[in-house]
Amino acid sequence: MNLADFQQLCRETCIALNYPDSDALGTTNEITLHGVKIGLFFDDLEMNDRLVCYVDIGELPTIDREEILSRMLAINLLTGTKVSGVYGLDPQRNCIVFMQHFLYPDMLTGKELAQILDGYAKHAKEAQKTIMNSSREEPLAELLAGSLRVDSIAMA
Repeated sequence: MNLADFQQLCRETCIALNYPDSDALGTTNEITLHGVKIGLFFDDLEMNDRLVCYVDIGELPTIDREEILSRMLAINLLTGTKVSGVYGLDPQRNCIVFMQHFLYPDMLTGKELAQILDGYAKHAKEAQKTIMNSSREEPLAELLAGSLRVDSIAMA
């Protein structure tokens, strides 16, 4: 993939999402879906075989901060690979983020990427209510499953 291919994929993705600005993702590397910020990055010099996606799950609350961070680490142990994505803390913004590599982006269509990003945004909204809610005491696997609703599992 080269930069022109990346920008075309981003354009096709925005069109498939009916996003107001079809060039937003390719020029700013960020869109907002369902109120969730999603960043998509491509480095044609260092890593031209992948895209890197960041999904803003939300601000880390000051109450029960350690509990929520502990959950994120445990989820990474349960699911964490570059294939299924990982969770982390953006310390500059005090936000939990989900990060996913898309290997071989040449194989993705704009419609497929749109479905994946839409699913990630829905996951982020559910994760705010489940995983980021320290009063929820269900087992972690149940909380994670609850944030991955059936209609949002079109994830990479």
